Amino acid sequence: MRLISIEKAKTGDVLAQSIFGVDGCLLLREGIALNNKYINKLIDLGIVYVYIEDENLDDIKPLDPEFLKVKTEAVQSLSTVFSKIEHTGSLEIKNALSAISYIVEYLIENKEINSTYLLELKTFDNYTYVHSLNTCVLSLFYGVQMSYSKPMLIDLGAGALLHDIGKTKIPIEILNKNGKLTDNEYDIIKTHPELGYEMVKNIDCINERGKSIVLEHHERVDGKGYPFGLKGDKISKYAKITCISDVYDAIVSDRVYRKGFAANEAYEFILANGGTFFDMELVEIFRNNFSLYPLGVCVKLSNGLKGFVVGHNKGFPDRPTVRILCDEKGRKISPYEINLVDTIDISIKGLVI
Repeated sequence: MRLISIEKAKTGDVLAQSIFGVDGCLLLREGIALNNKYINKLIDLGIVYVYIEDENLDDIKPLDPEFLKVKTEAVQSLSTVFSKIEHTGSLEIKNALSAISYIVEYLIENKEINSTYLLELKTFDNYTYVHSLNTCVLSLFYGVQMSYSKPMLIDLGAGALLHDIGKTKIPIEILNKNGKLTDNEYDIIKTHPELGYEMVKNIDCINERGKSIVLEHHERVDGKGYPFGLKGDKISKYAKITCISDVYDAIVSDRVYRKGFAANEAYEFILANGGTFFDMELVEIFRNNFSLYPLGVCVKLSNGLKGFVVGHNKGFPDRPTVRILCDEKGRKISPYEINLVDTIDISIKGLVI
């Protein structure tokens, strides 16, 4: 299968992976041929990318339907949480915590799942729900790599899912401002960890480990974070995990006021800020276990060729294996693969989607 921008989808393209809306409802099932009506409707609904069948990439398989279902249910639960806050002011998270438990069980049973699969929900253009869930799932992936127990993972997932809950108390015109924030507006944004903590501090089904994430996820290991300027080991490990997951997903996501970073730029940002923003142990786990490029995505190489990511190399998230299908002039050739770990004079310059 191949990952493409919905804007480049054509009539007759066959979906290789089912598409769900942010409310968890099935929009289009795997195997359906797209037409103009479907494409335009997906664009209207905010779908950004789709997977389509490609005989040259038929060894790239869709995301496990079971995990896709679990994540979809989590999105549905999270949308309900935010909706109830908006309409009633109450925070009810029982169903969301159940969804986290399912995700935890899946990740424990599938420790070798490729990290790029964890962010498939980025196909939806809804930053609030998707960012919260992506931060949660990335944090859980970290916890699994660190051999956390199931109860520890559930605590981590609960706090990470709700890490930005305090932003529901921030005026939307500040959150989505298309331009630089004033000092006063930034000071208002910086109140969201404490606002969030006030919202969760009396919820019995979240313990102090989870609540520490809501309060401390913007603290930095060099002591220059907020709200308290905590330093090093004074910051909860759970909050440190959520911090790096939060920042990574935030900087690769498009926002109303800027385009997201390229995956390799985000990777370099994480590495460059180890020991200042981020805990060095977590940076090393990121380097050794995360993958930057989704399987099936087209990339442009430094030698002028374009190809598709077909494999990842553990410990080298920015240097996957790429399958070349065409020459420099776009003419089809016999496919061959370049493993960028073995070919150090070639690198990825960007995505072509």
